[in-house]
Amino acid sequence: MDDFTLAKRPLDASQSTPKPNWPDDDEALLELSHDGKNCPPENYWCLKDAFEGVQIFGATGSGKSSGSGQAIARAFMESNLGGLVLTAKSDEVLSWRRYAQAAGRESDLLIVEPGGPHRFNFLRYEFKRPGTGAGHTENLVNLFCSVLEAAERKQGQGGGQDAYWQRTLKQLLRNAIDLAVLALDDIDLPSLYRIITSAPRSVEEAENPDWKKVSACAALLEVAAGRAHEKGRSSDFELTRDFWMREFPSLAPETRSVIVSTFTSMADCFLRGLLRDLFCTDLTFGPEDCFKGRVILLNLPVKEFNELGQFAQVLFKFIWQRAVERRISAGTSREAAQAAARPVFLWADESQFFVNSYDALFQSTARSSRACTVYLTQNLPSYFSAFGGQNARSDAESFLGNLQTKIFHANGDPNTNNWASDSIGKTRQAQFYGGLSEALAKGGAMNQSAGGSMVVEYVVQPQEFTMLRTGGAESNFLADAIIFQGGRRWLGMKKGEPVAQNHIRHSFPQRY
Repeated sequence: MDDFTLAKRPLDASQSTPKPNWPDDDEALLELSHDGKNCPPENYWCLKDAFEGVQIFGATGSGKSSGSGQAIARAFMESNLGGLVLTAKSDEVLSWRRYAQAAGRESDLLIVEPGGPHRFNFLRYEFKRPGTGAGHTENLVNLFCSVLEAAERKQGQGGGQDAYWQRTLKQLLRNAIDLAVLALDDIDLPSLYRIITSAPRSVEEAENPDWKKVSACAALLEVAAGRAHEKGRSSDFELTRDFWMREFPSLAPETRSVIVSTFTSMADCFLRGLLRDLFCTDLTFGPEDCFKGRVILLNLPVKEFNELGQFAQVLFKFIWQRAVERRISAGTSREAAQAAARPVFLWADESQFFVNSYDALFQSTARSSRACTVYLTQNLPSYFSAFGGQNARSDAESFLGNLQTKIFHANGDPNTNNWASDSIGKTRQAQFYGGLSEALAKGGAMNQSAGGSMVVEYVVQPQEFTMLRTGGAESNFLADAIIFQGGRRWLGMKKGEPVAQNHIRHSFPQRY
């Protein structure tokens, strides 16, 4: 742990802190206006808005990354926020280097990549992290199961026989973790793998002296027996010993095989190559670096590293989110938190690769944790695919409901455009019609008719999202967007007069 120092405790109102070098929650990060010139205070987009979450939609080439995405990223960097950046494309690291350079924060970038100096042993971090929950076996078990979910992309499964296998897997992990901690006072994935794969497969083998000579499980049980009493954990050791020497060997071979295979099939990719090097060796950084102003960029783009890059980034994202949630002590006032807790952000372009079931829970309390989530993706169906399962649509919409600011760039997907129009809403609008006809009878009399009716129509029609400018030279490097924020009243213009409305149009520059 060369350059990584864990904080001793979460933020407390009684802690003395230096004057913050980040903006107040009510200071403008962006000034949004219909004409790009005159921005009244009603249209300032501030930190308090960013805490409520941002979702940016836009087709490929719509300007979502180079337009609104770039504007928000630059604002975060200029405001000295710490953050976590997940990457899907190989060129994203170059963009963030430019943002950091423009803000004078190149030294704040902490880039995690193959061949680099940074390592994050995720189980060791959870064992030694700040907070009273550190090192608790059940927290370690739940962390591992969350990694399993990330690897298998399972969402909302459970019940029946599945629930039984989940319980038995947790039991296996619980006893492997306890044995590693009791014997080694440390934990990592390779140690768990050696314990589980060397455990006895029958009661007879557990009593066999030859097995005891070559088994890592047997060797660690012997070491733990001598240390358990010193640590005051004799009862835990007895349960662990009985599991490995009696209960586990007594399981039916088919049951035992399924449980072990569930573990080893997931752990396998973390025990070799890139993931082993970055996530199962040393511990040189952690989420707490963001709280000091560092911006952690996981340069493991999904387009380059495929599933390995995805698993690794979802793993770290989950750990980062939990660290953010516990960093401010319960009872800390909003004023104390604003003065002492640096705002942090979570950034994911092509967010469909990284979203999972925990995001909705995280976002529901992100404001009190002073965390800004910014997700960018092409369309709504990409989230349906990412969540998967029978409840994919409801899960996706539940998650999106917790991201209050929604920025819509040009899009040709009807699902997304209709959903955007539904989000902005409908109003009662007057429709007028008229007609003129000429009678063919003698005299040729003219008949005129006129009328009108009140109808309920979209405030913004779905087709309008298909006609937004996408930037480039032909648009003077301006990317149009329609912005909606739940509960927000923007000040727009209608027929030359200011009018309050629940959305605003803005053109984001692609060049700065």
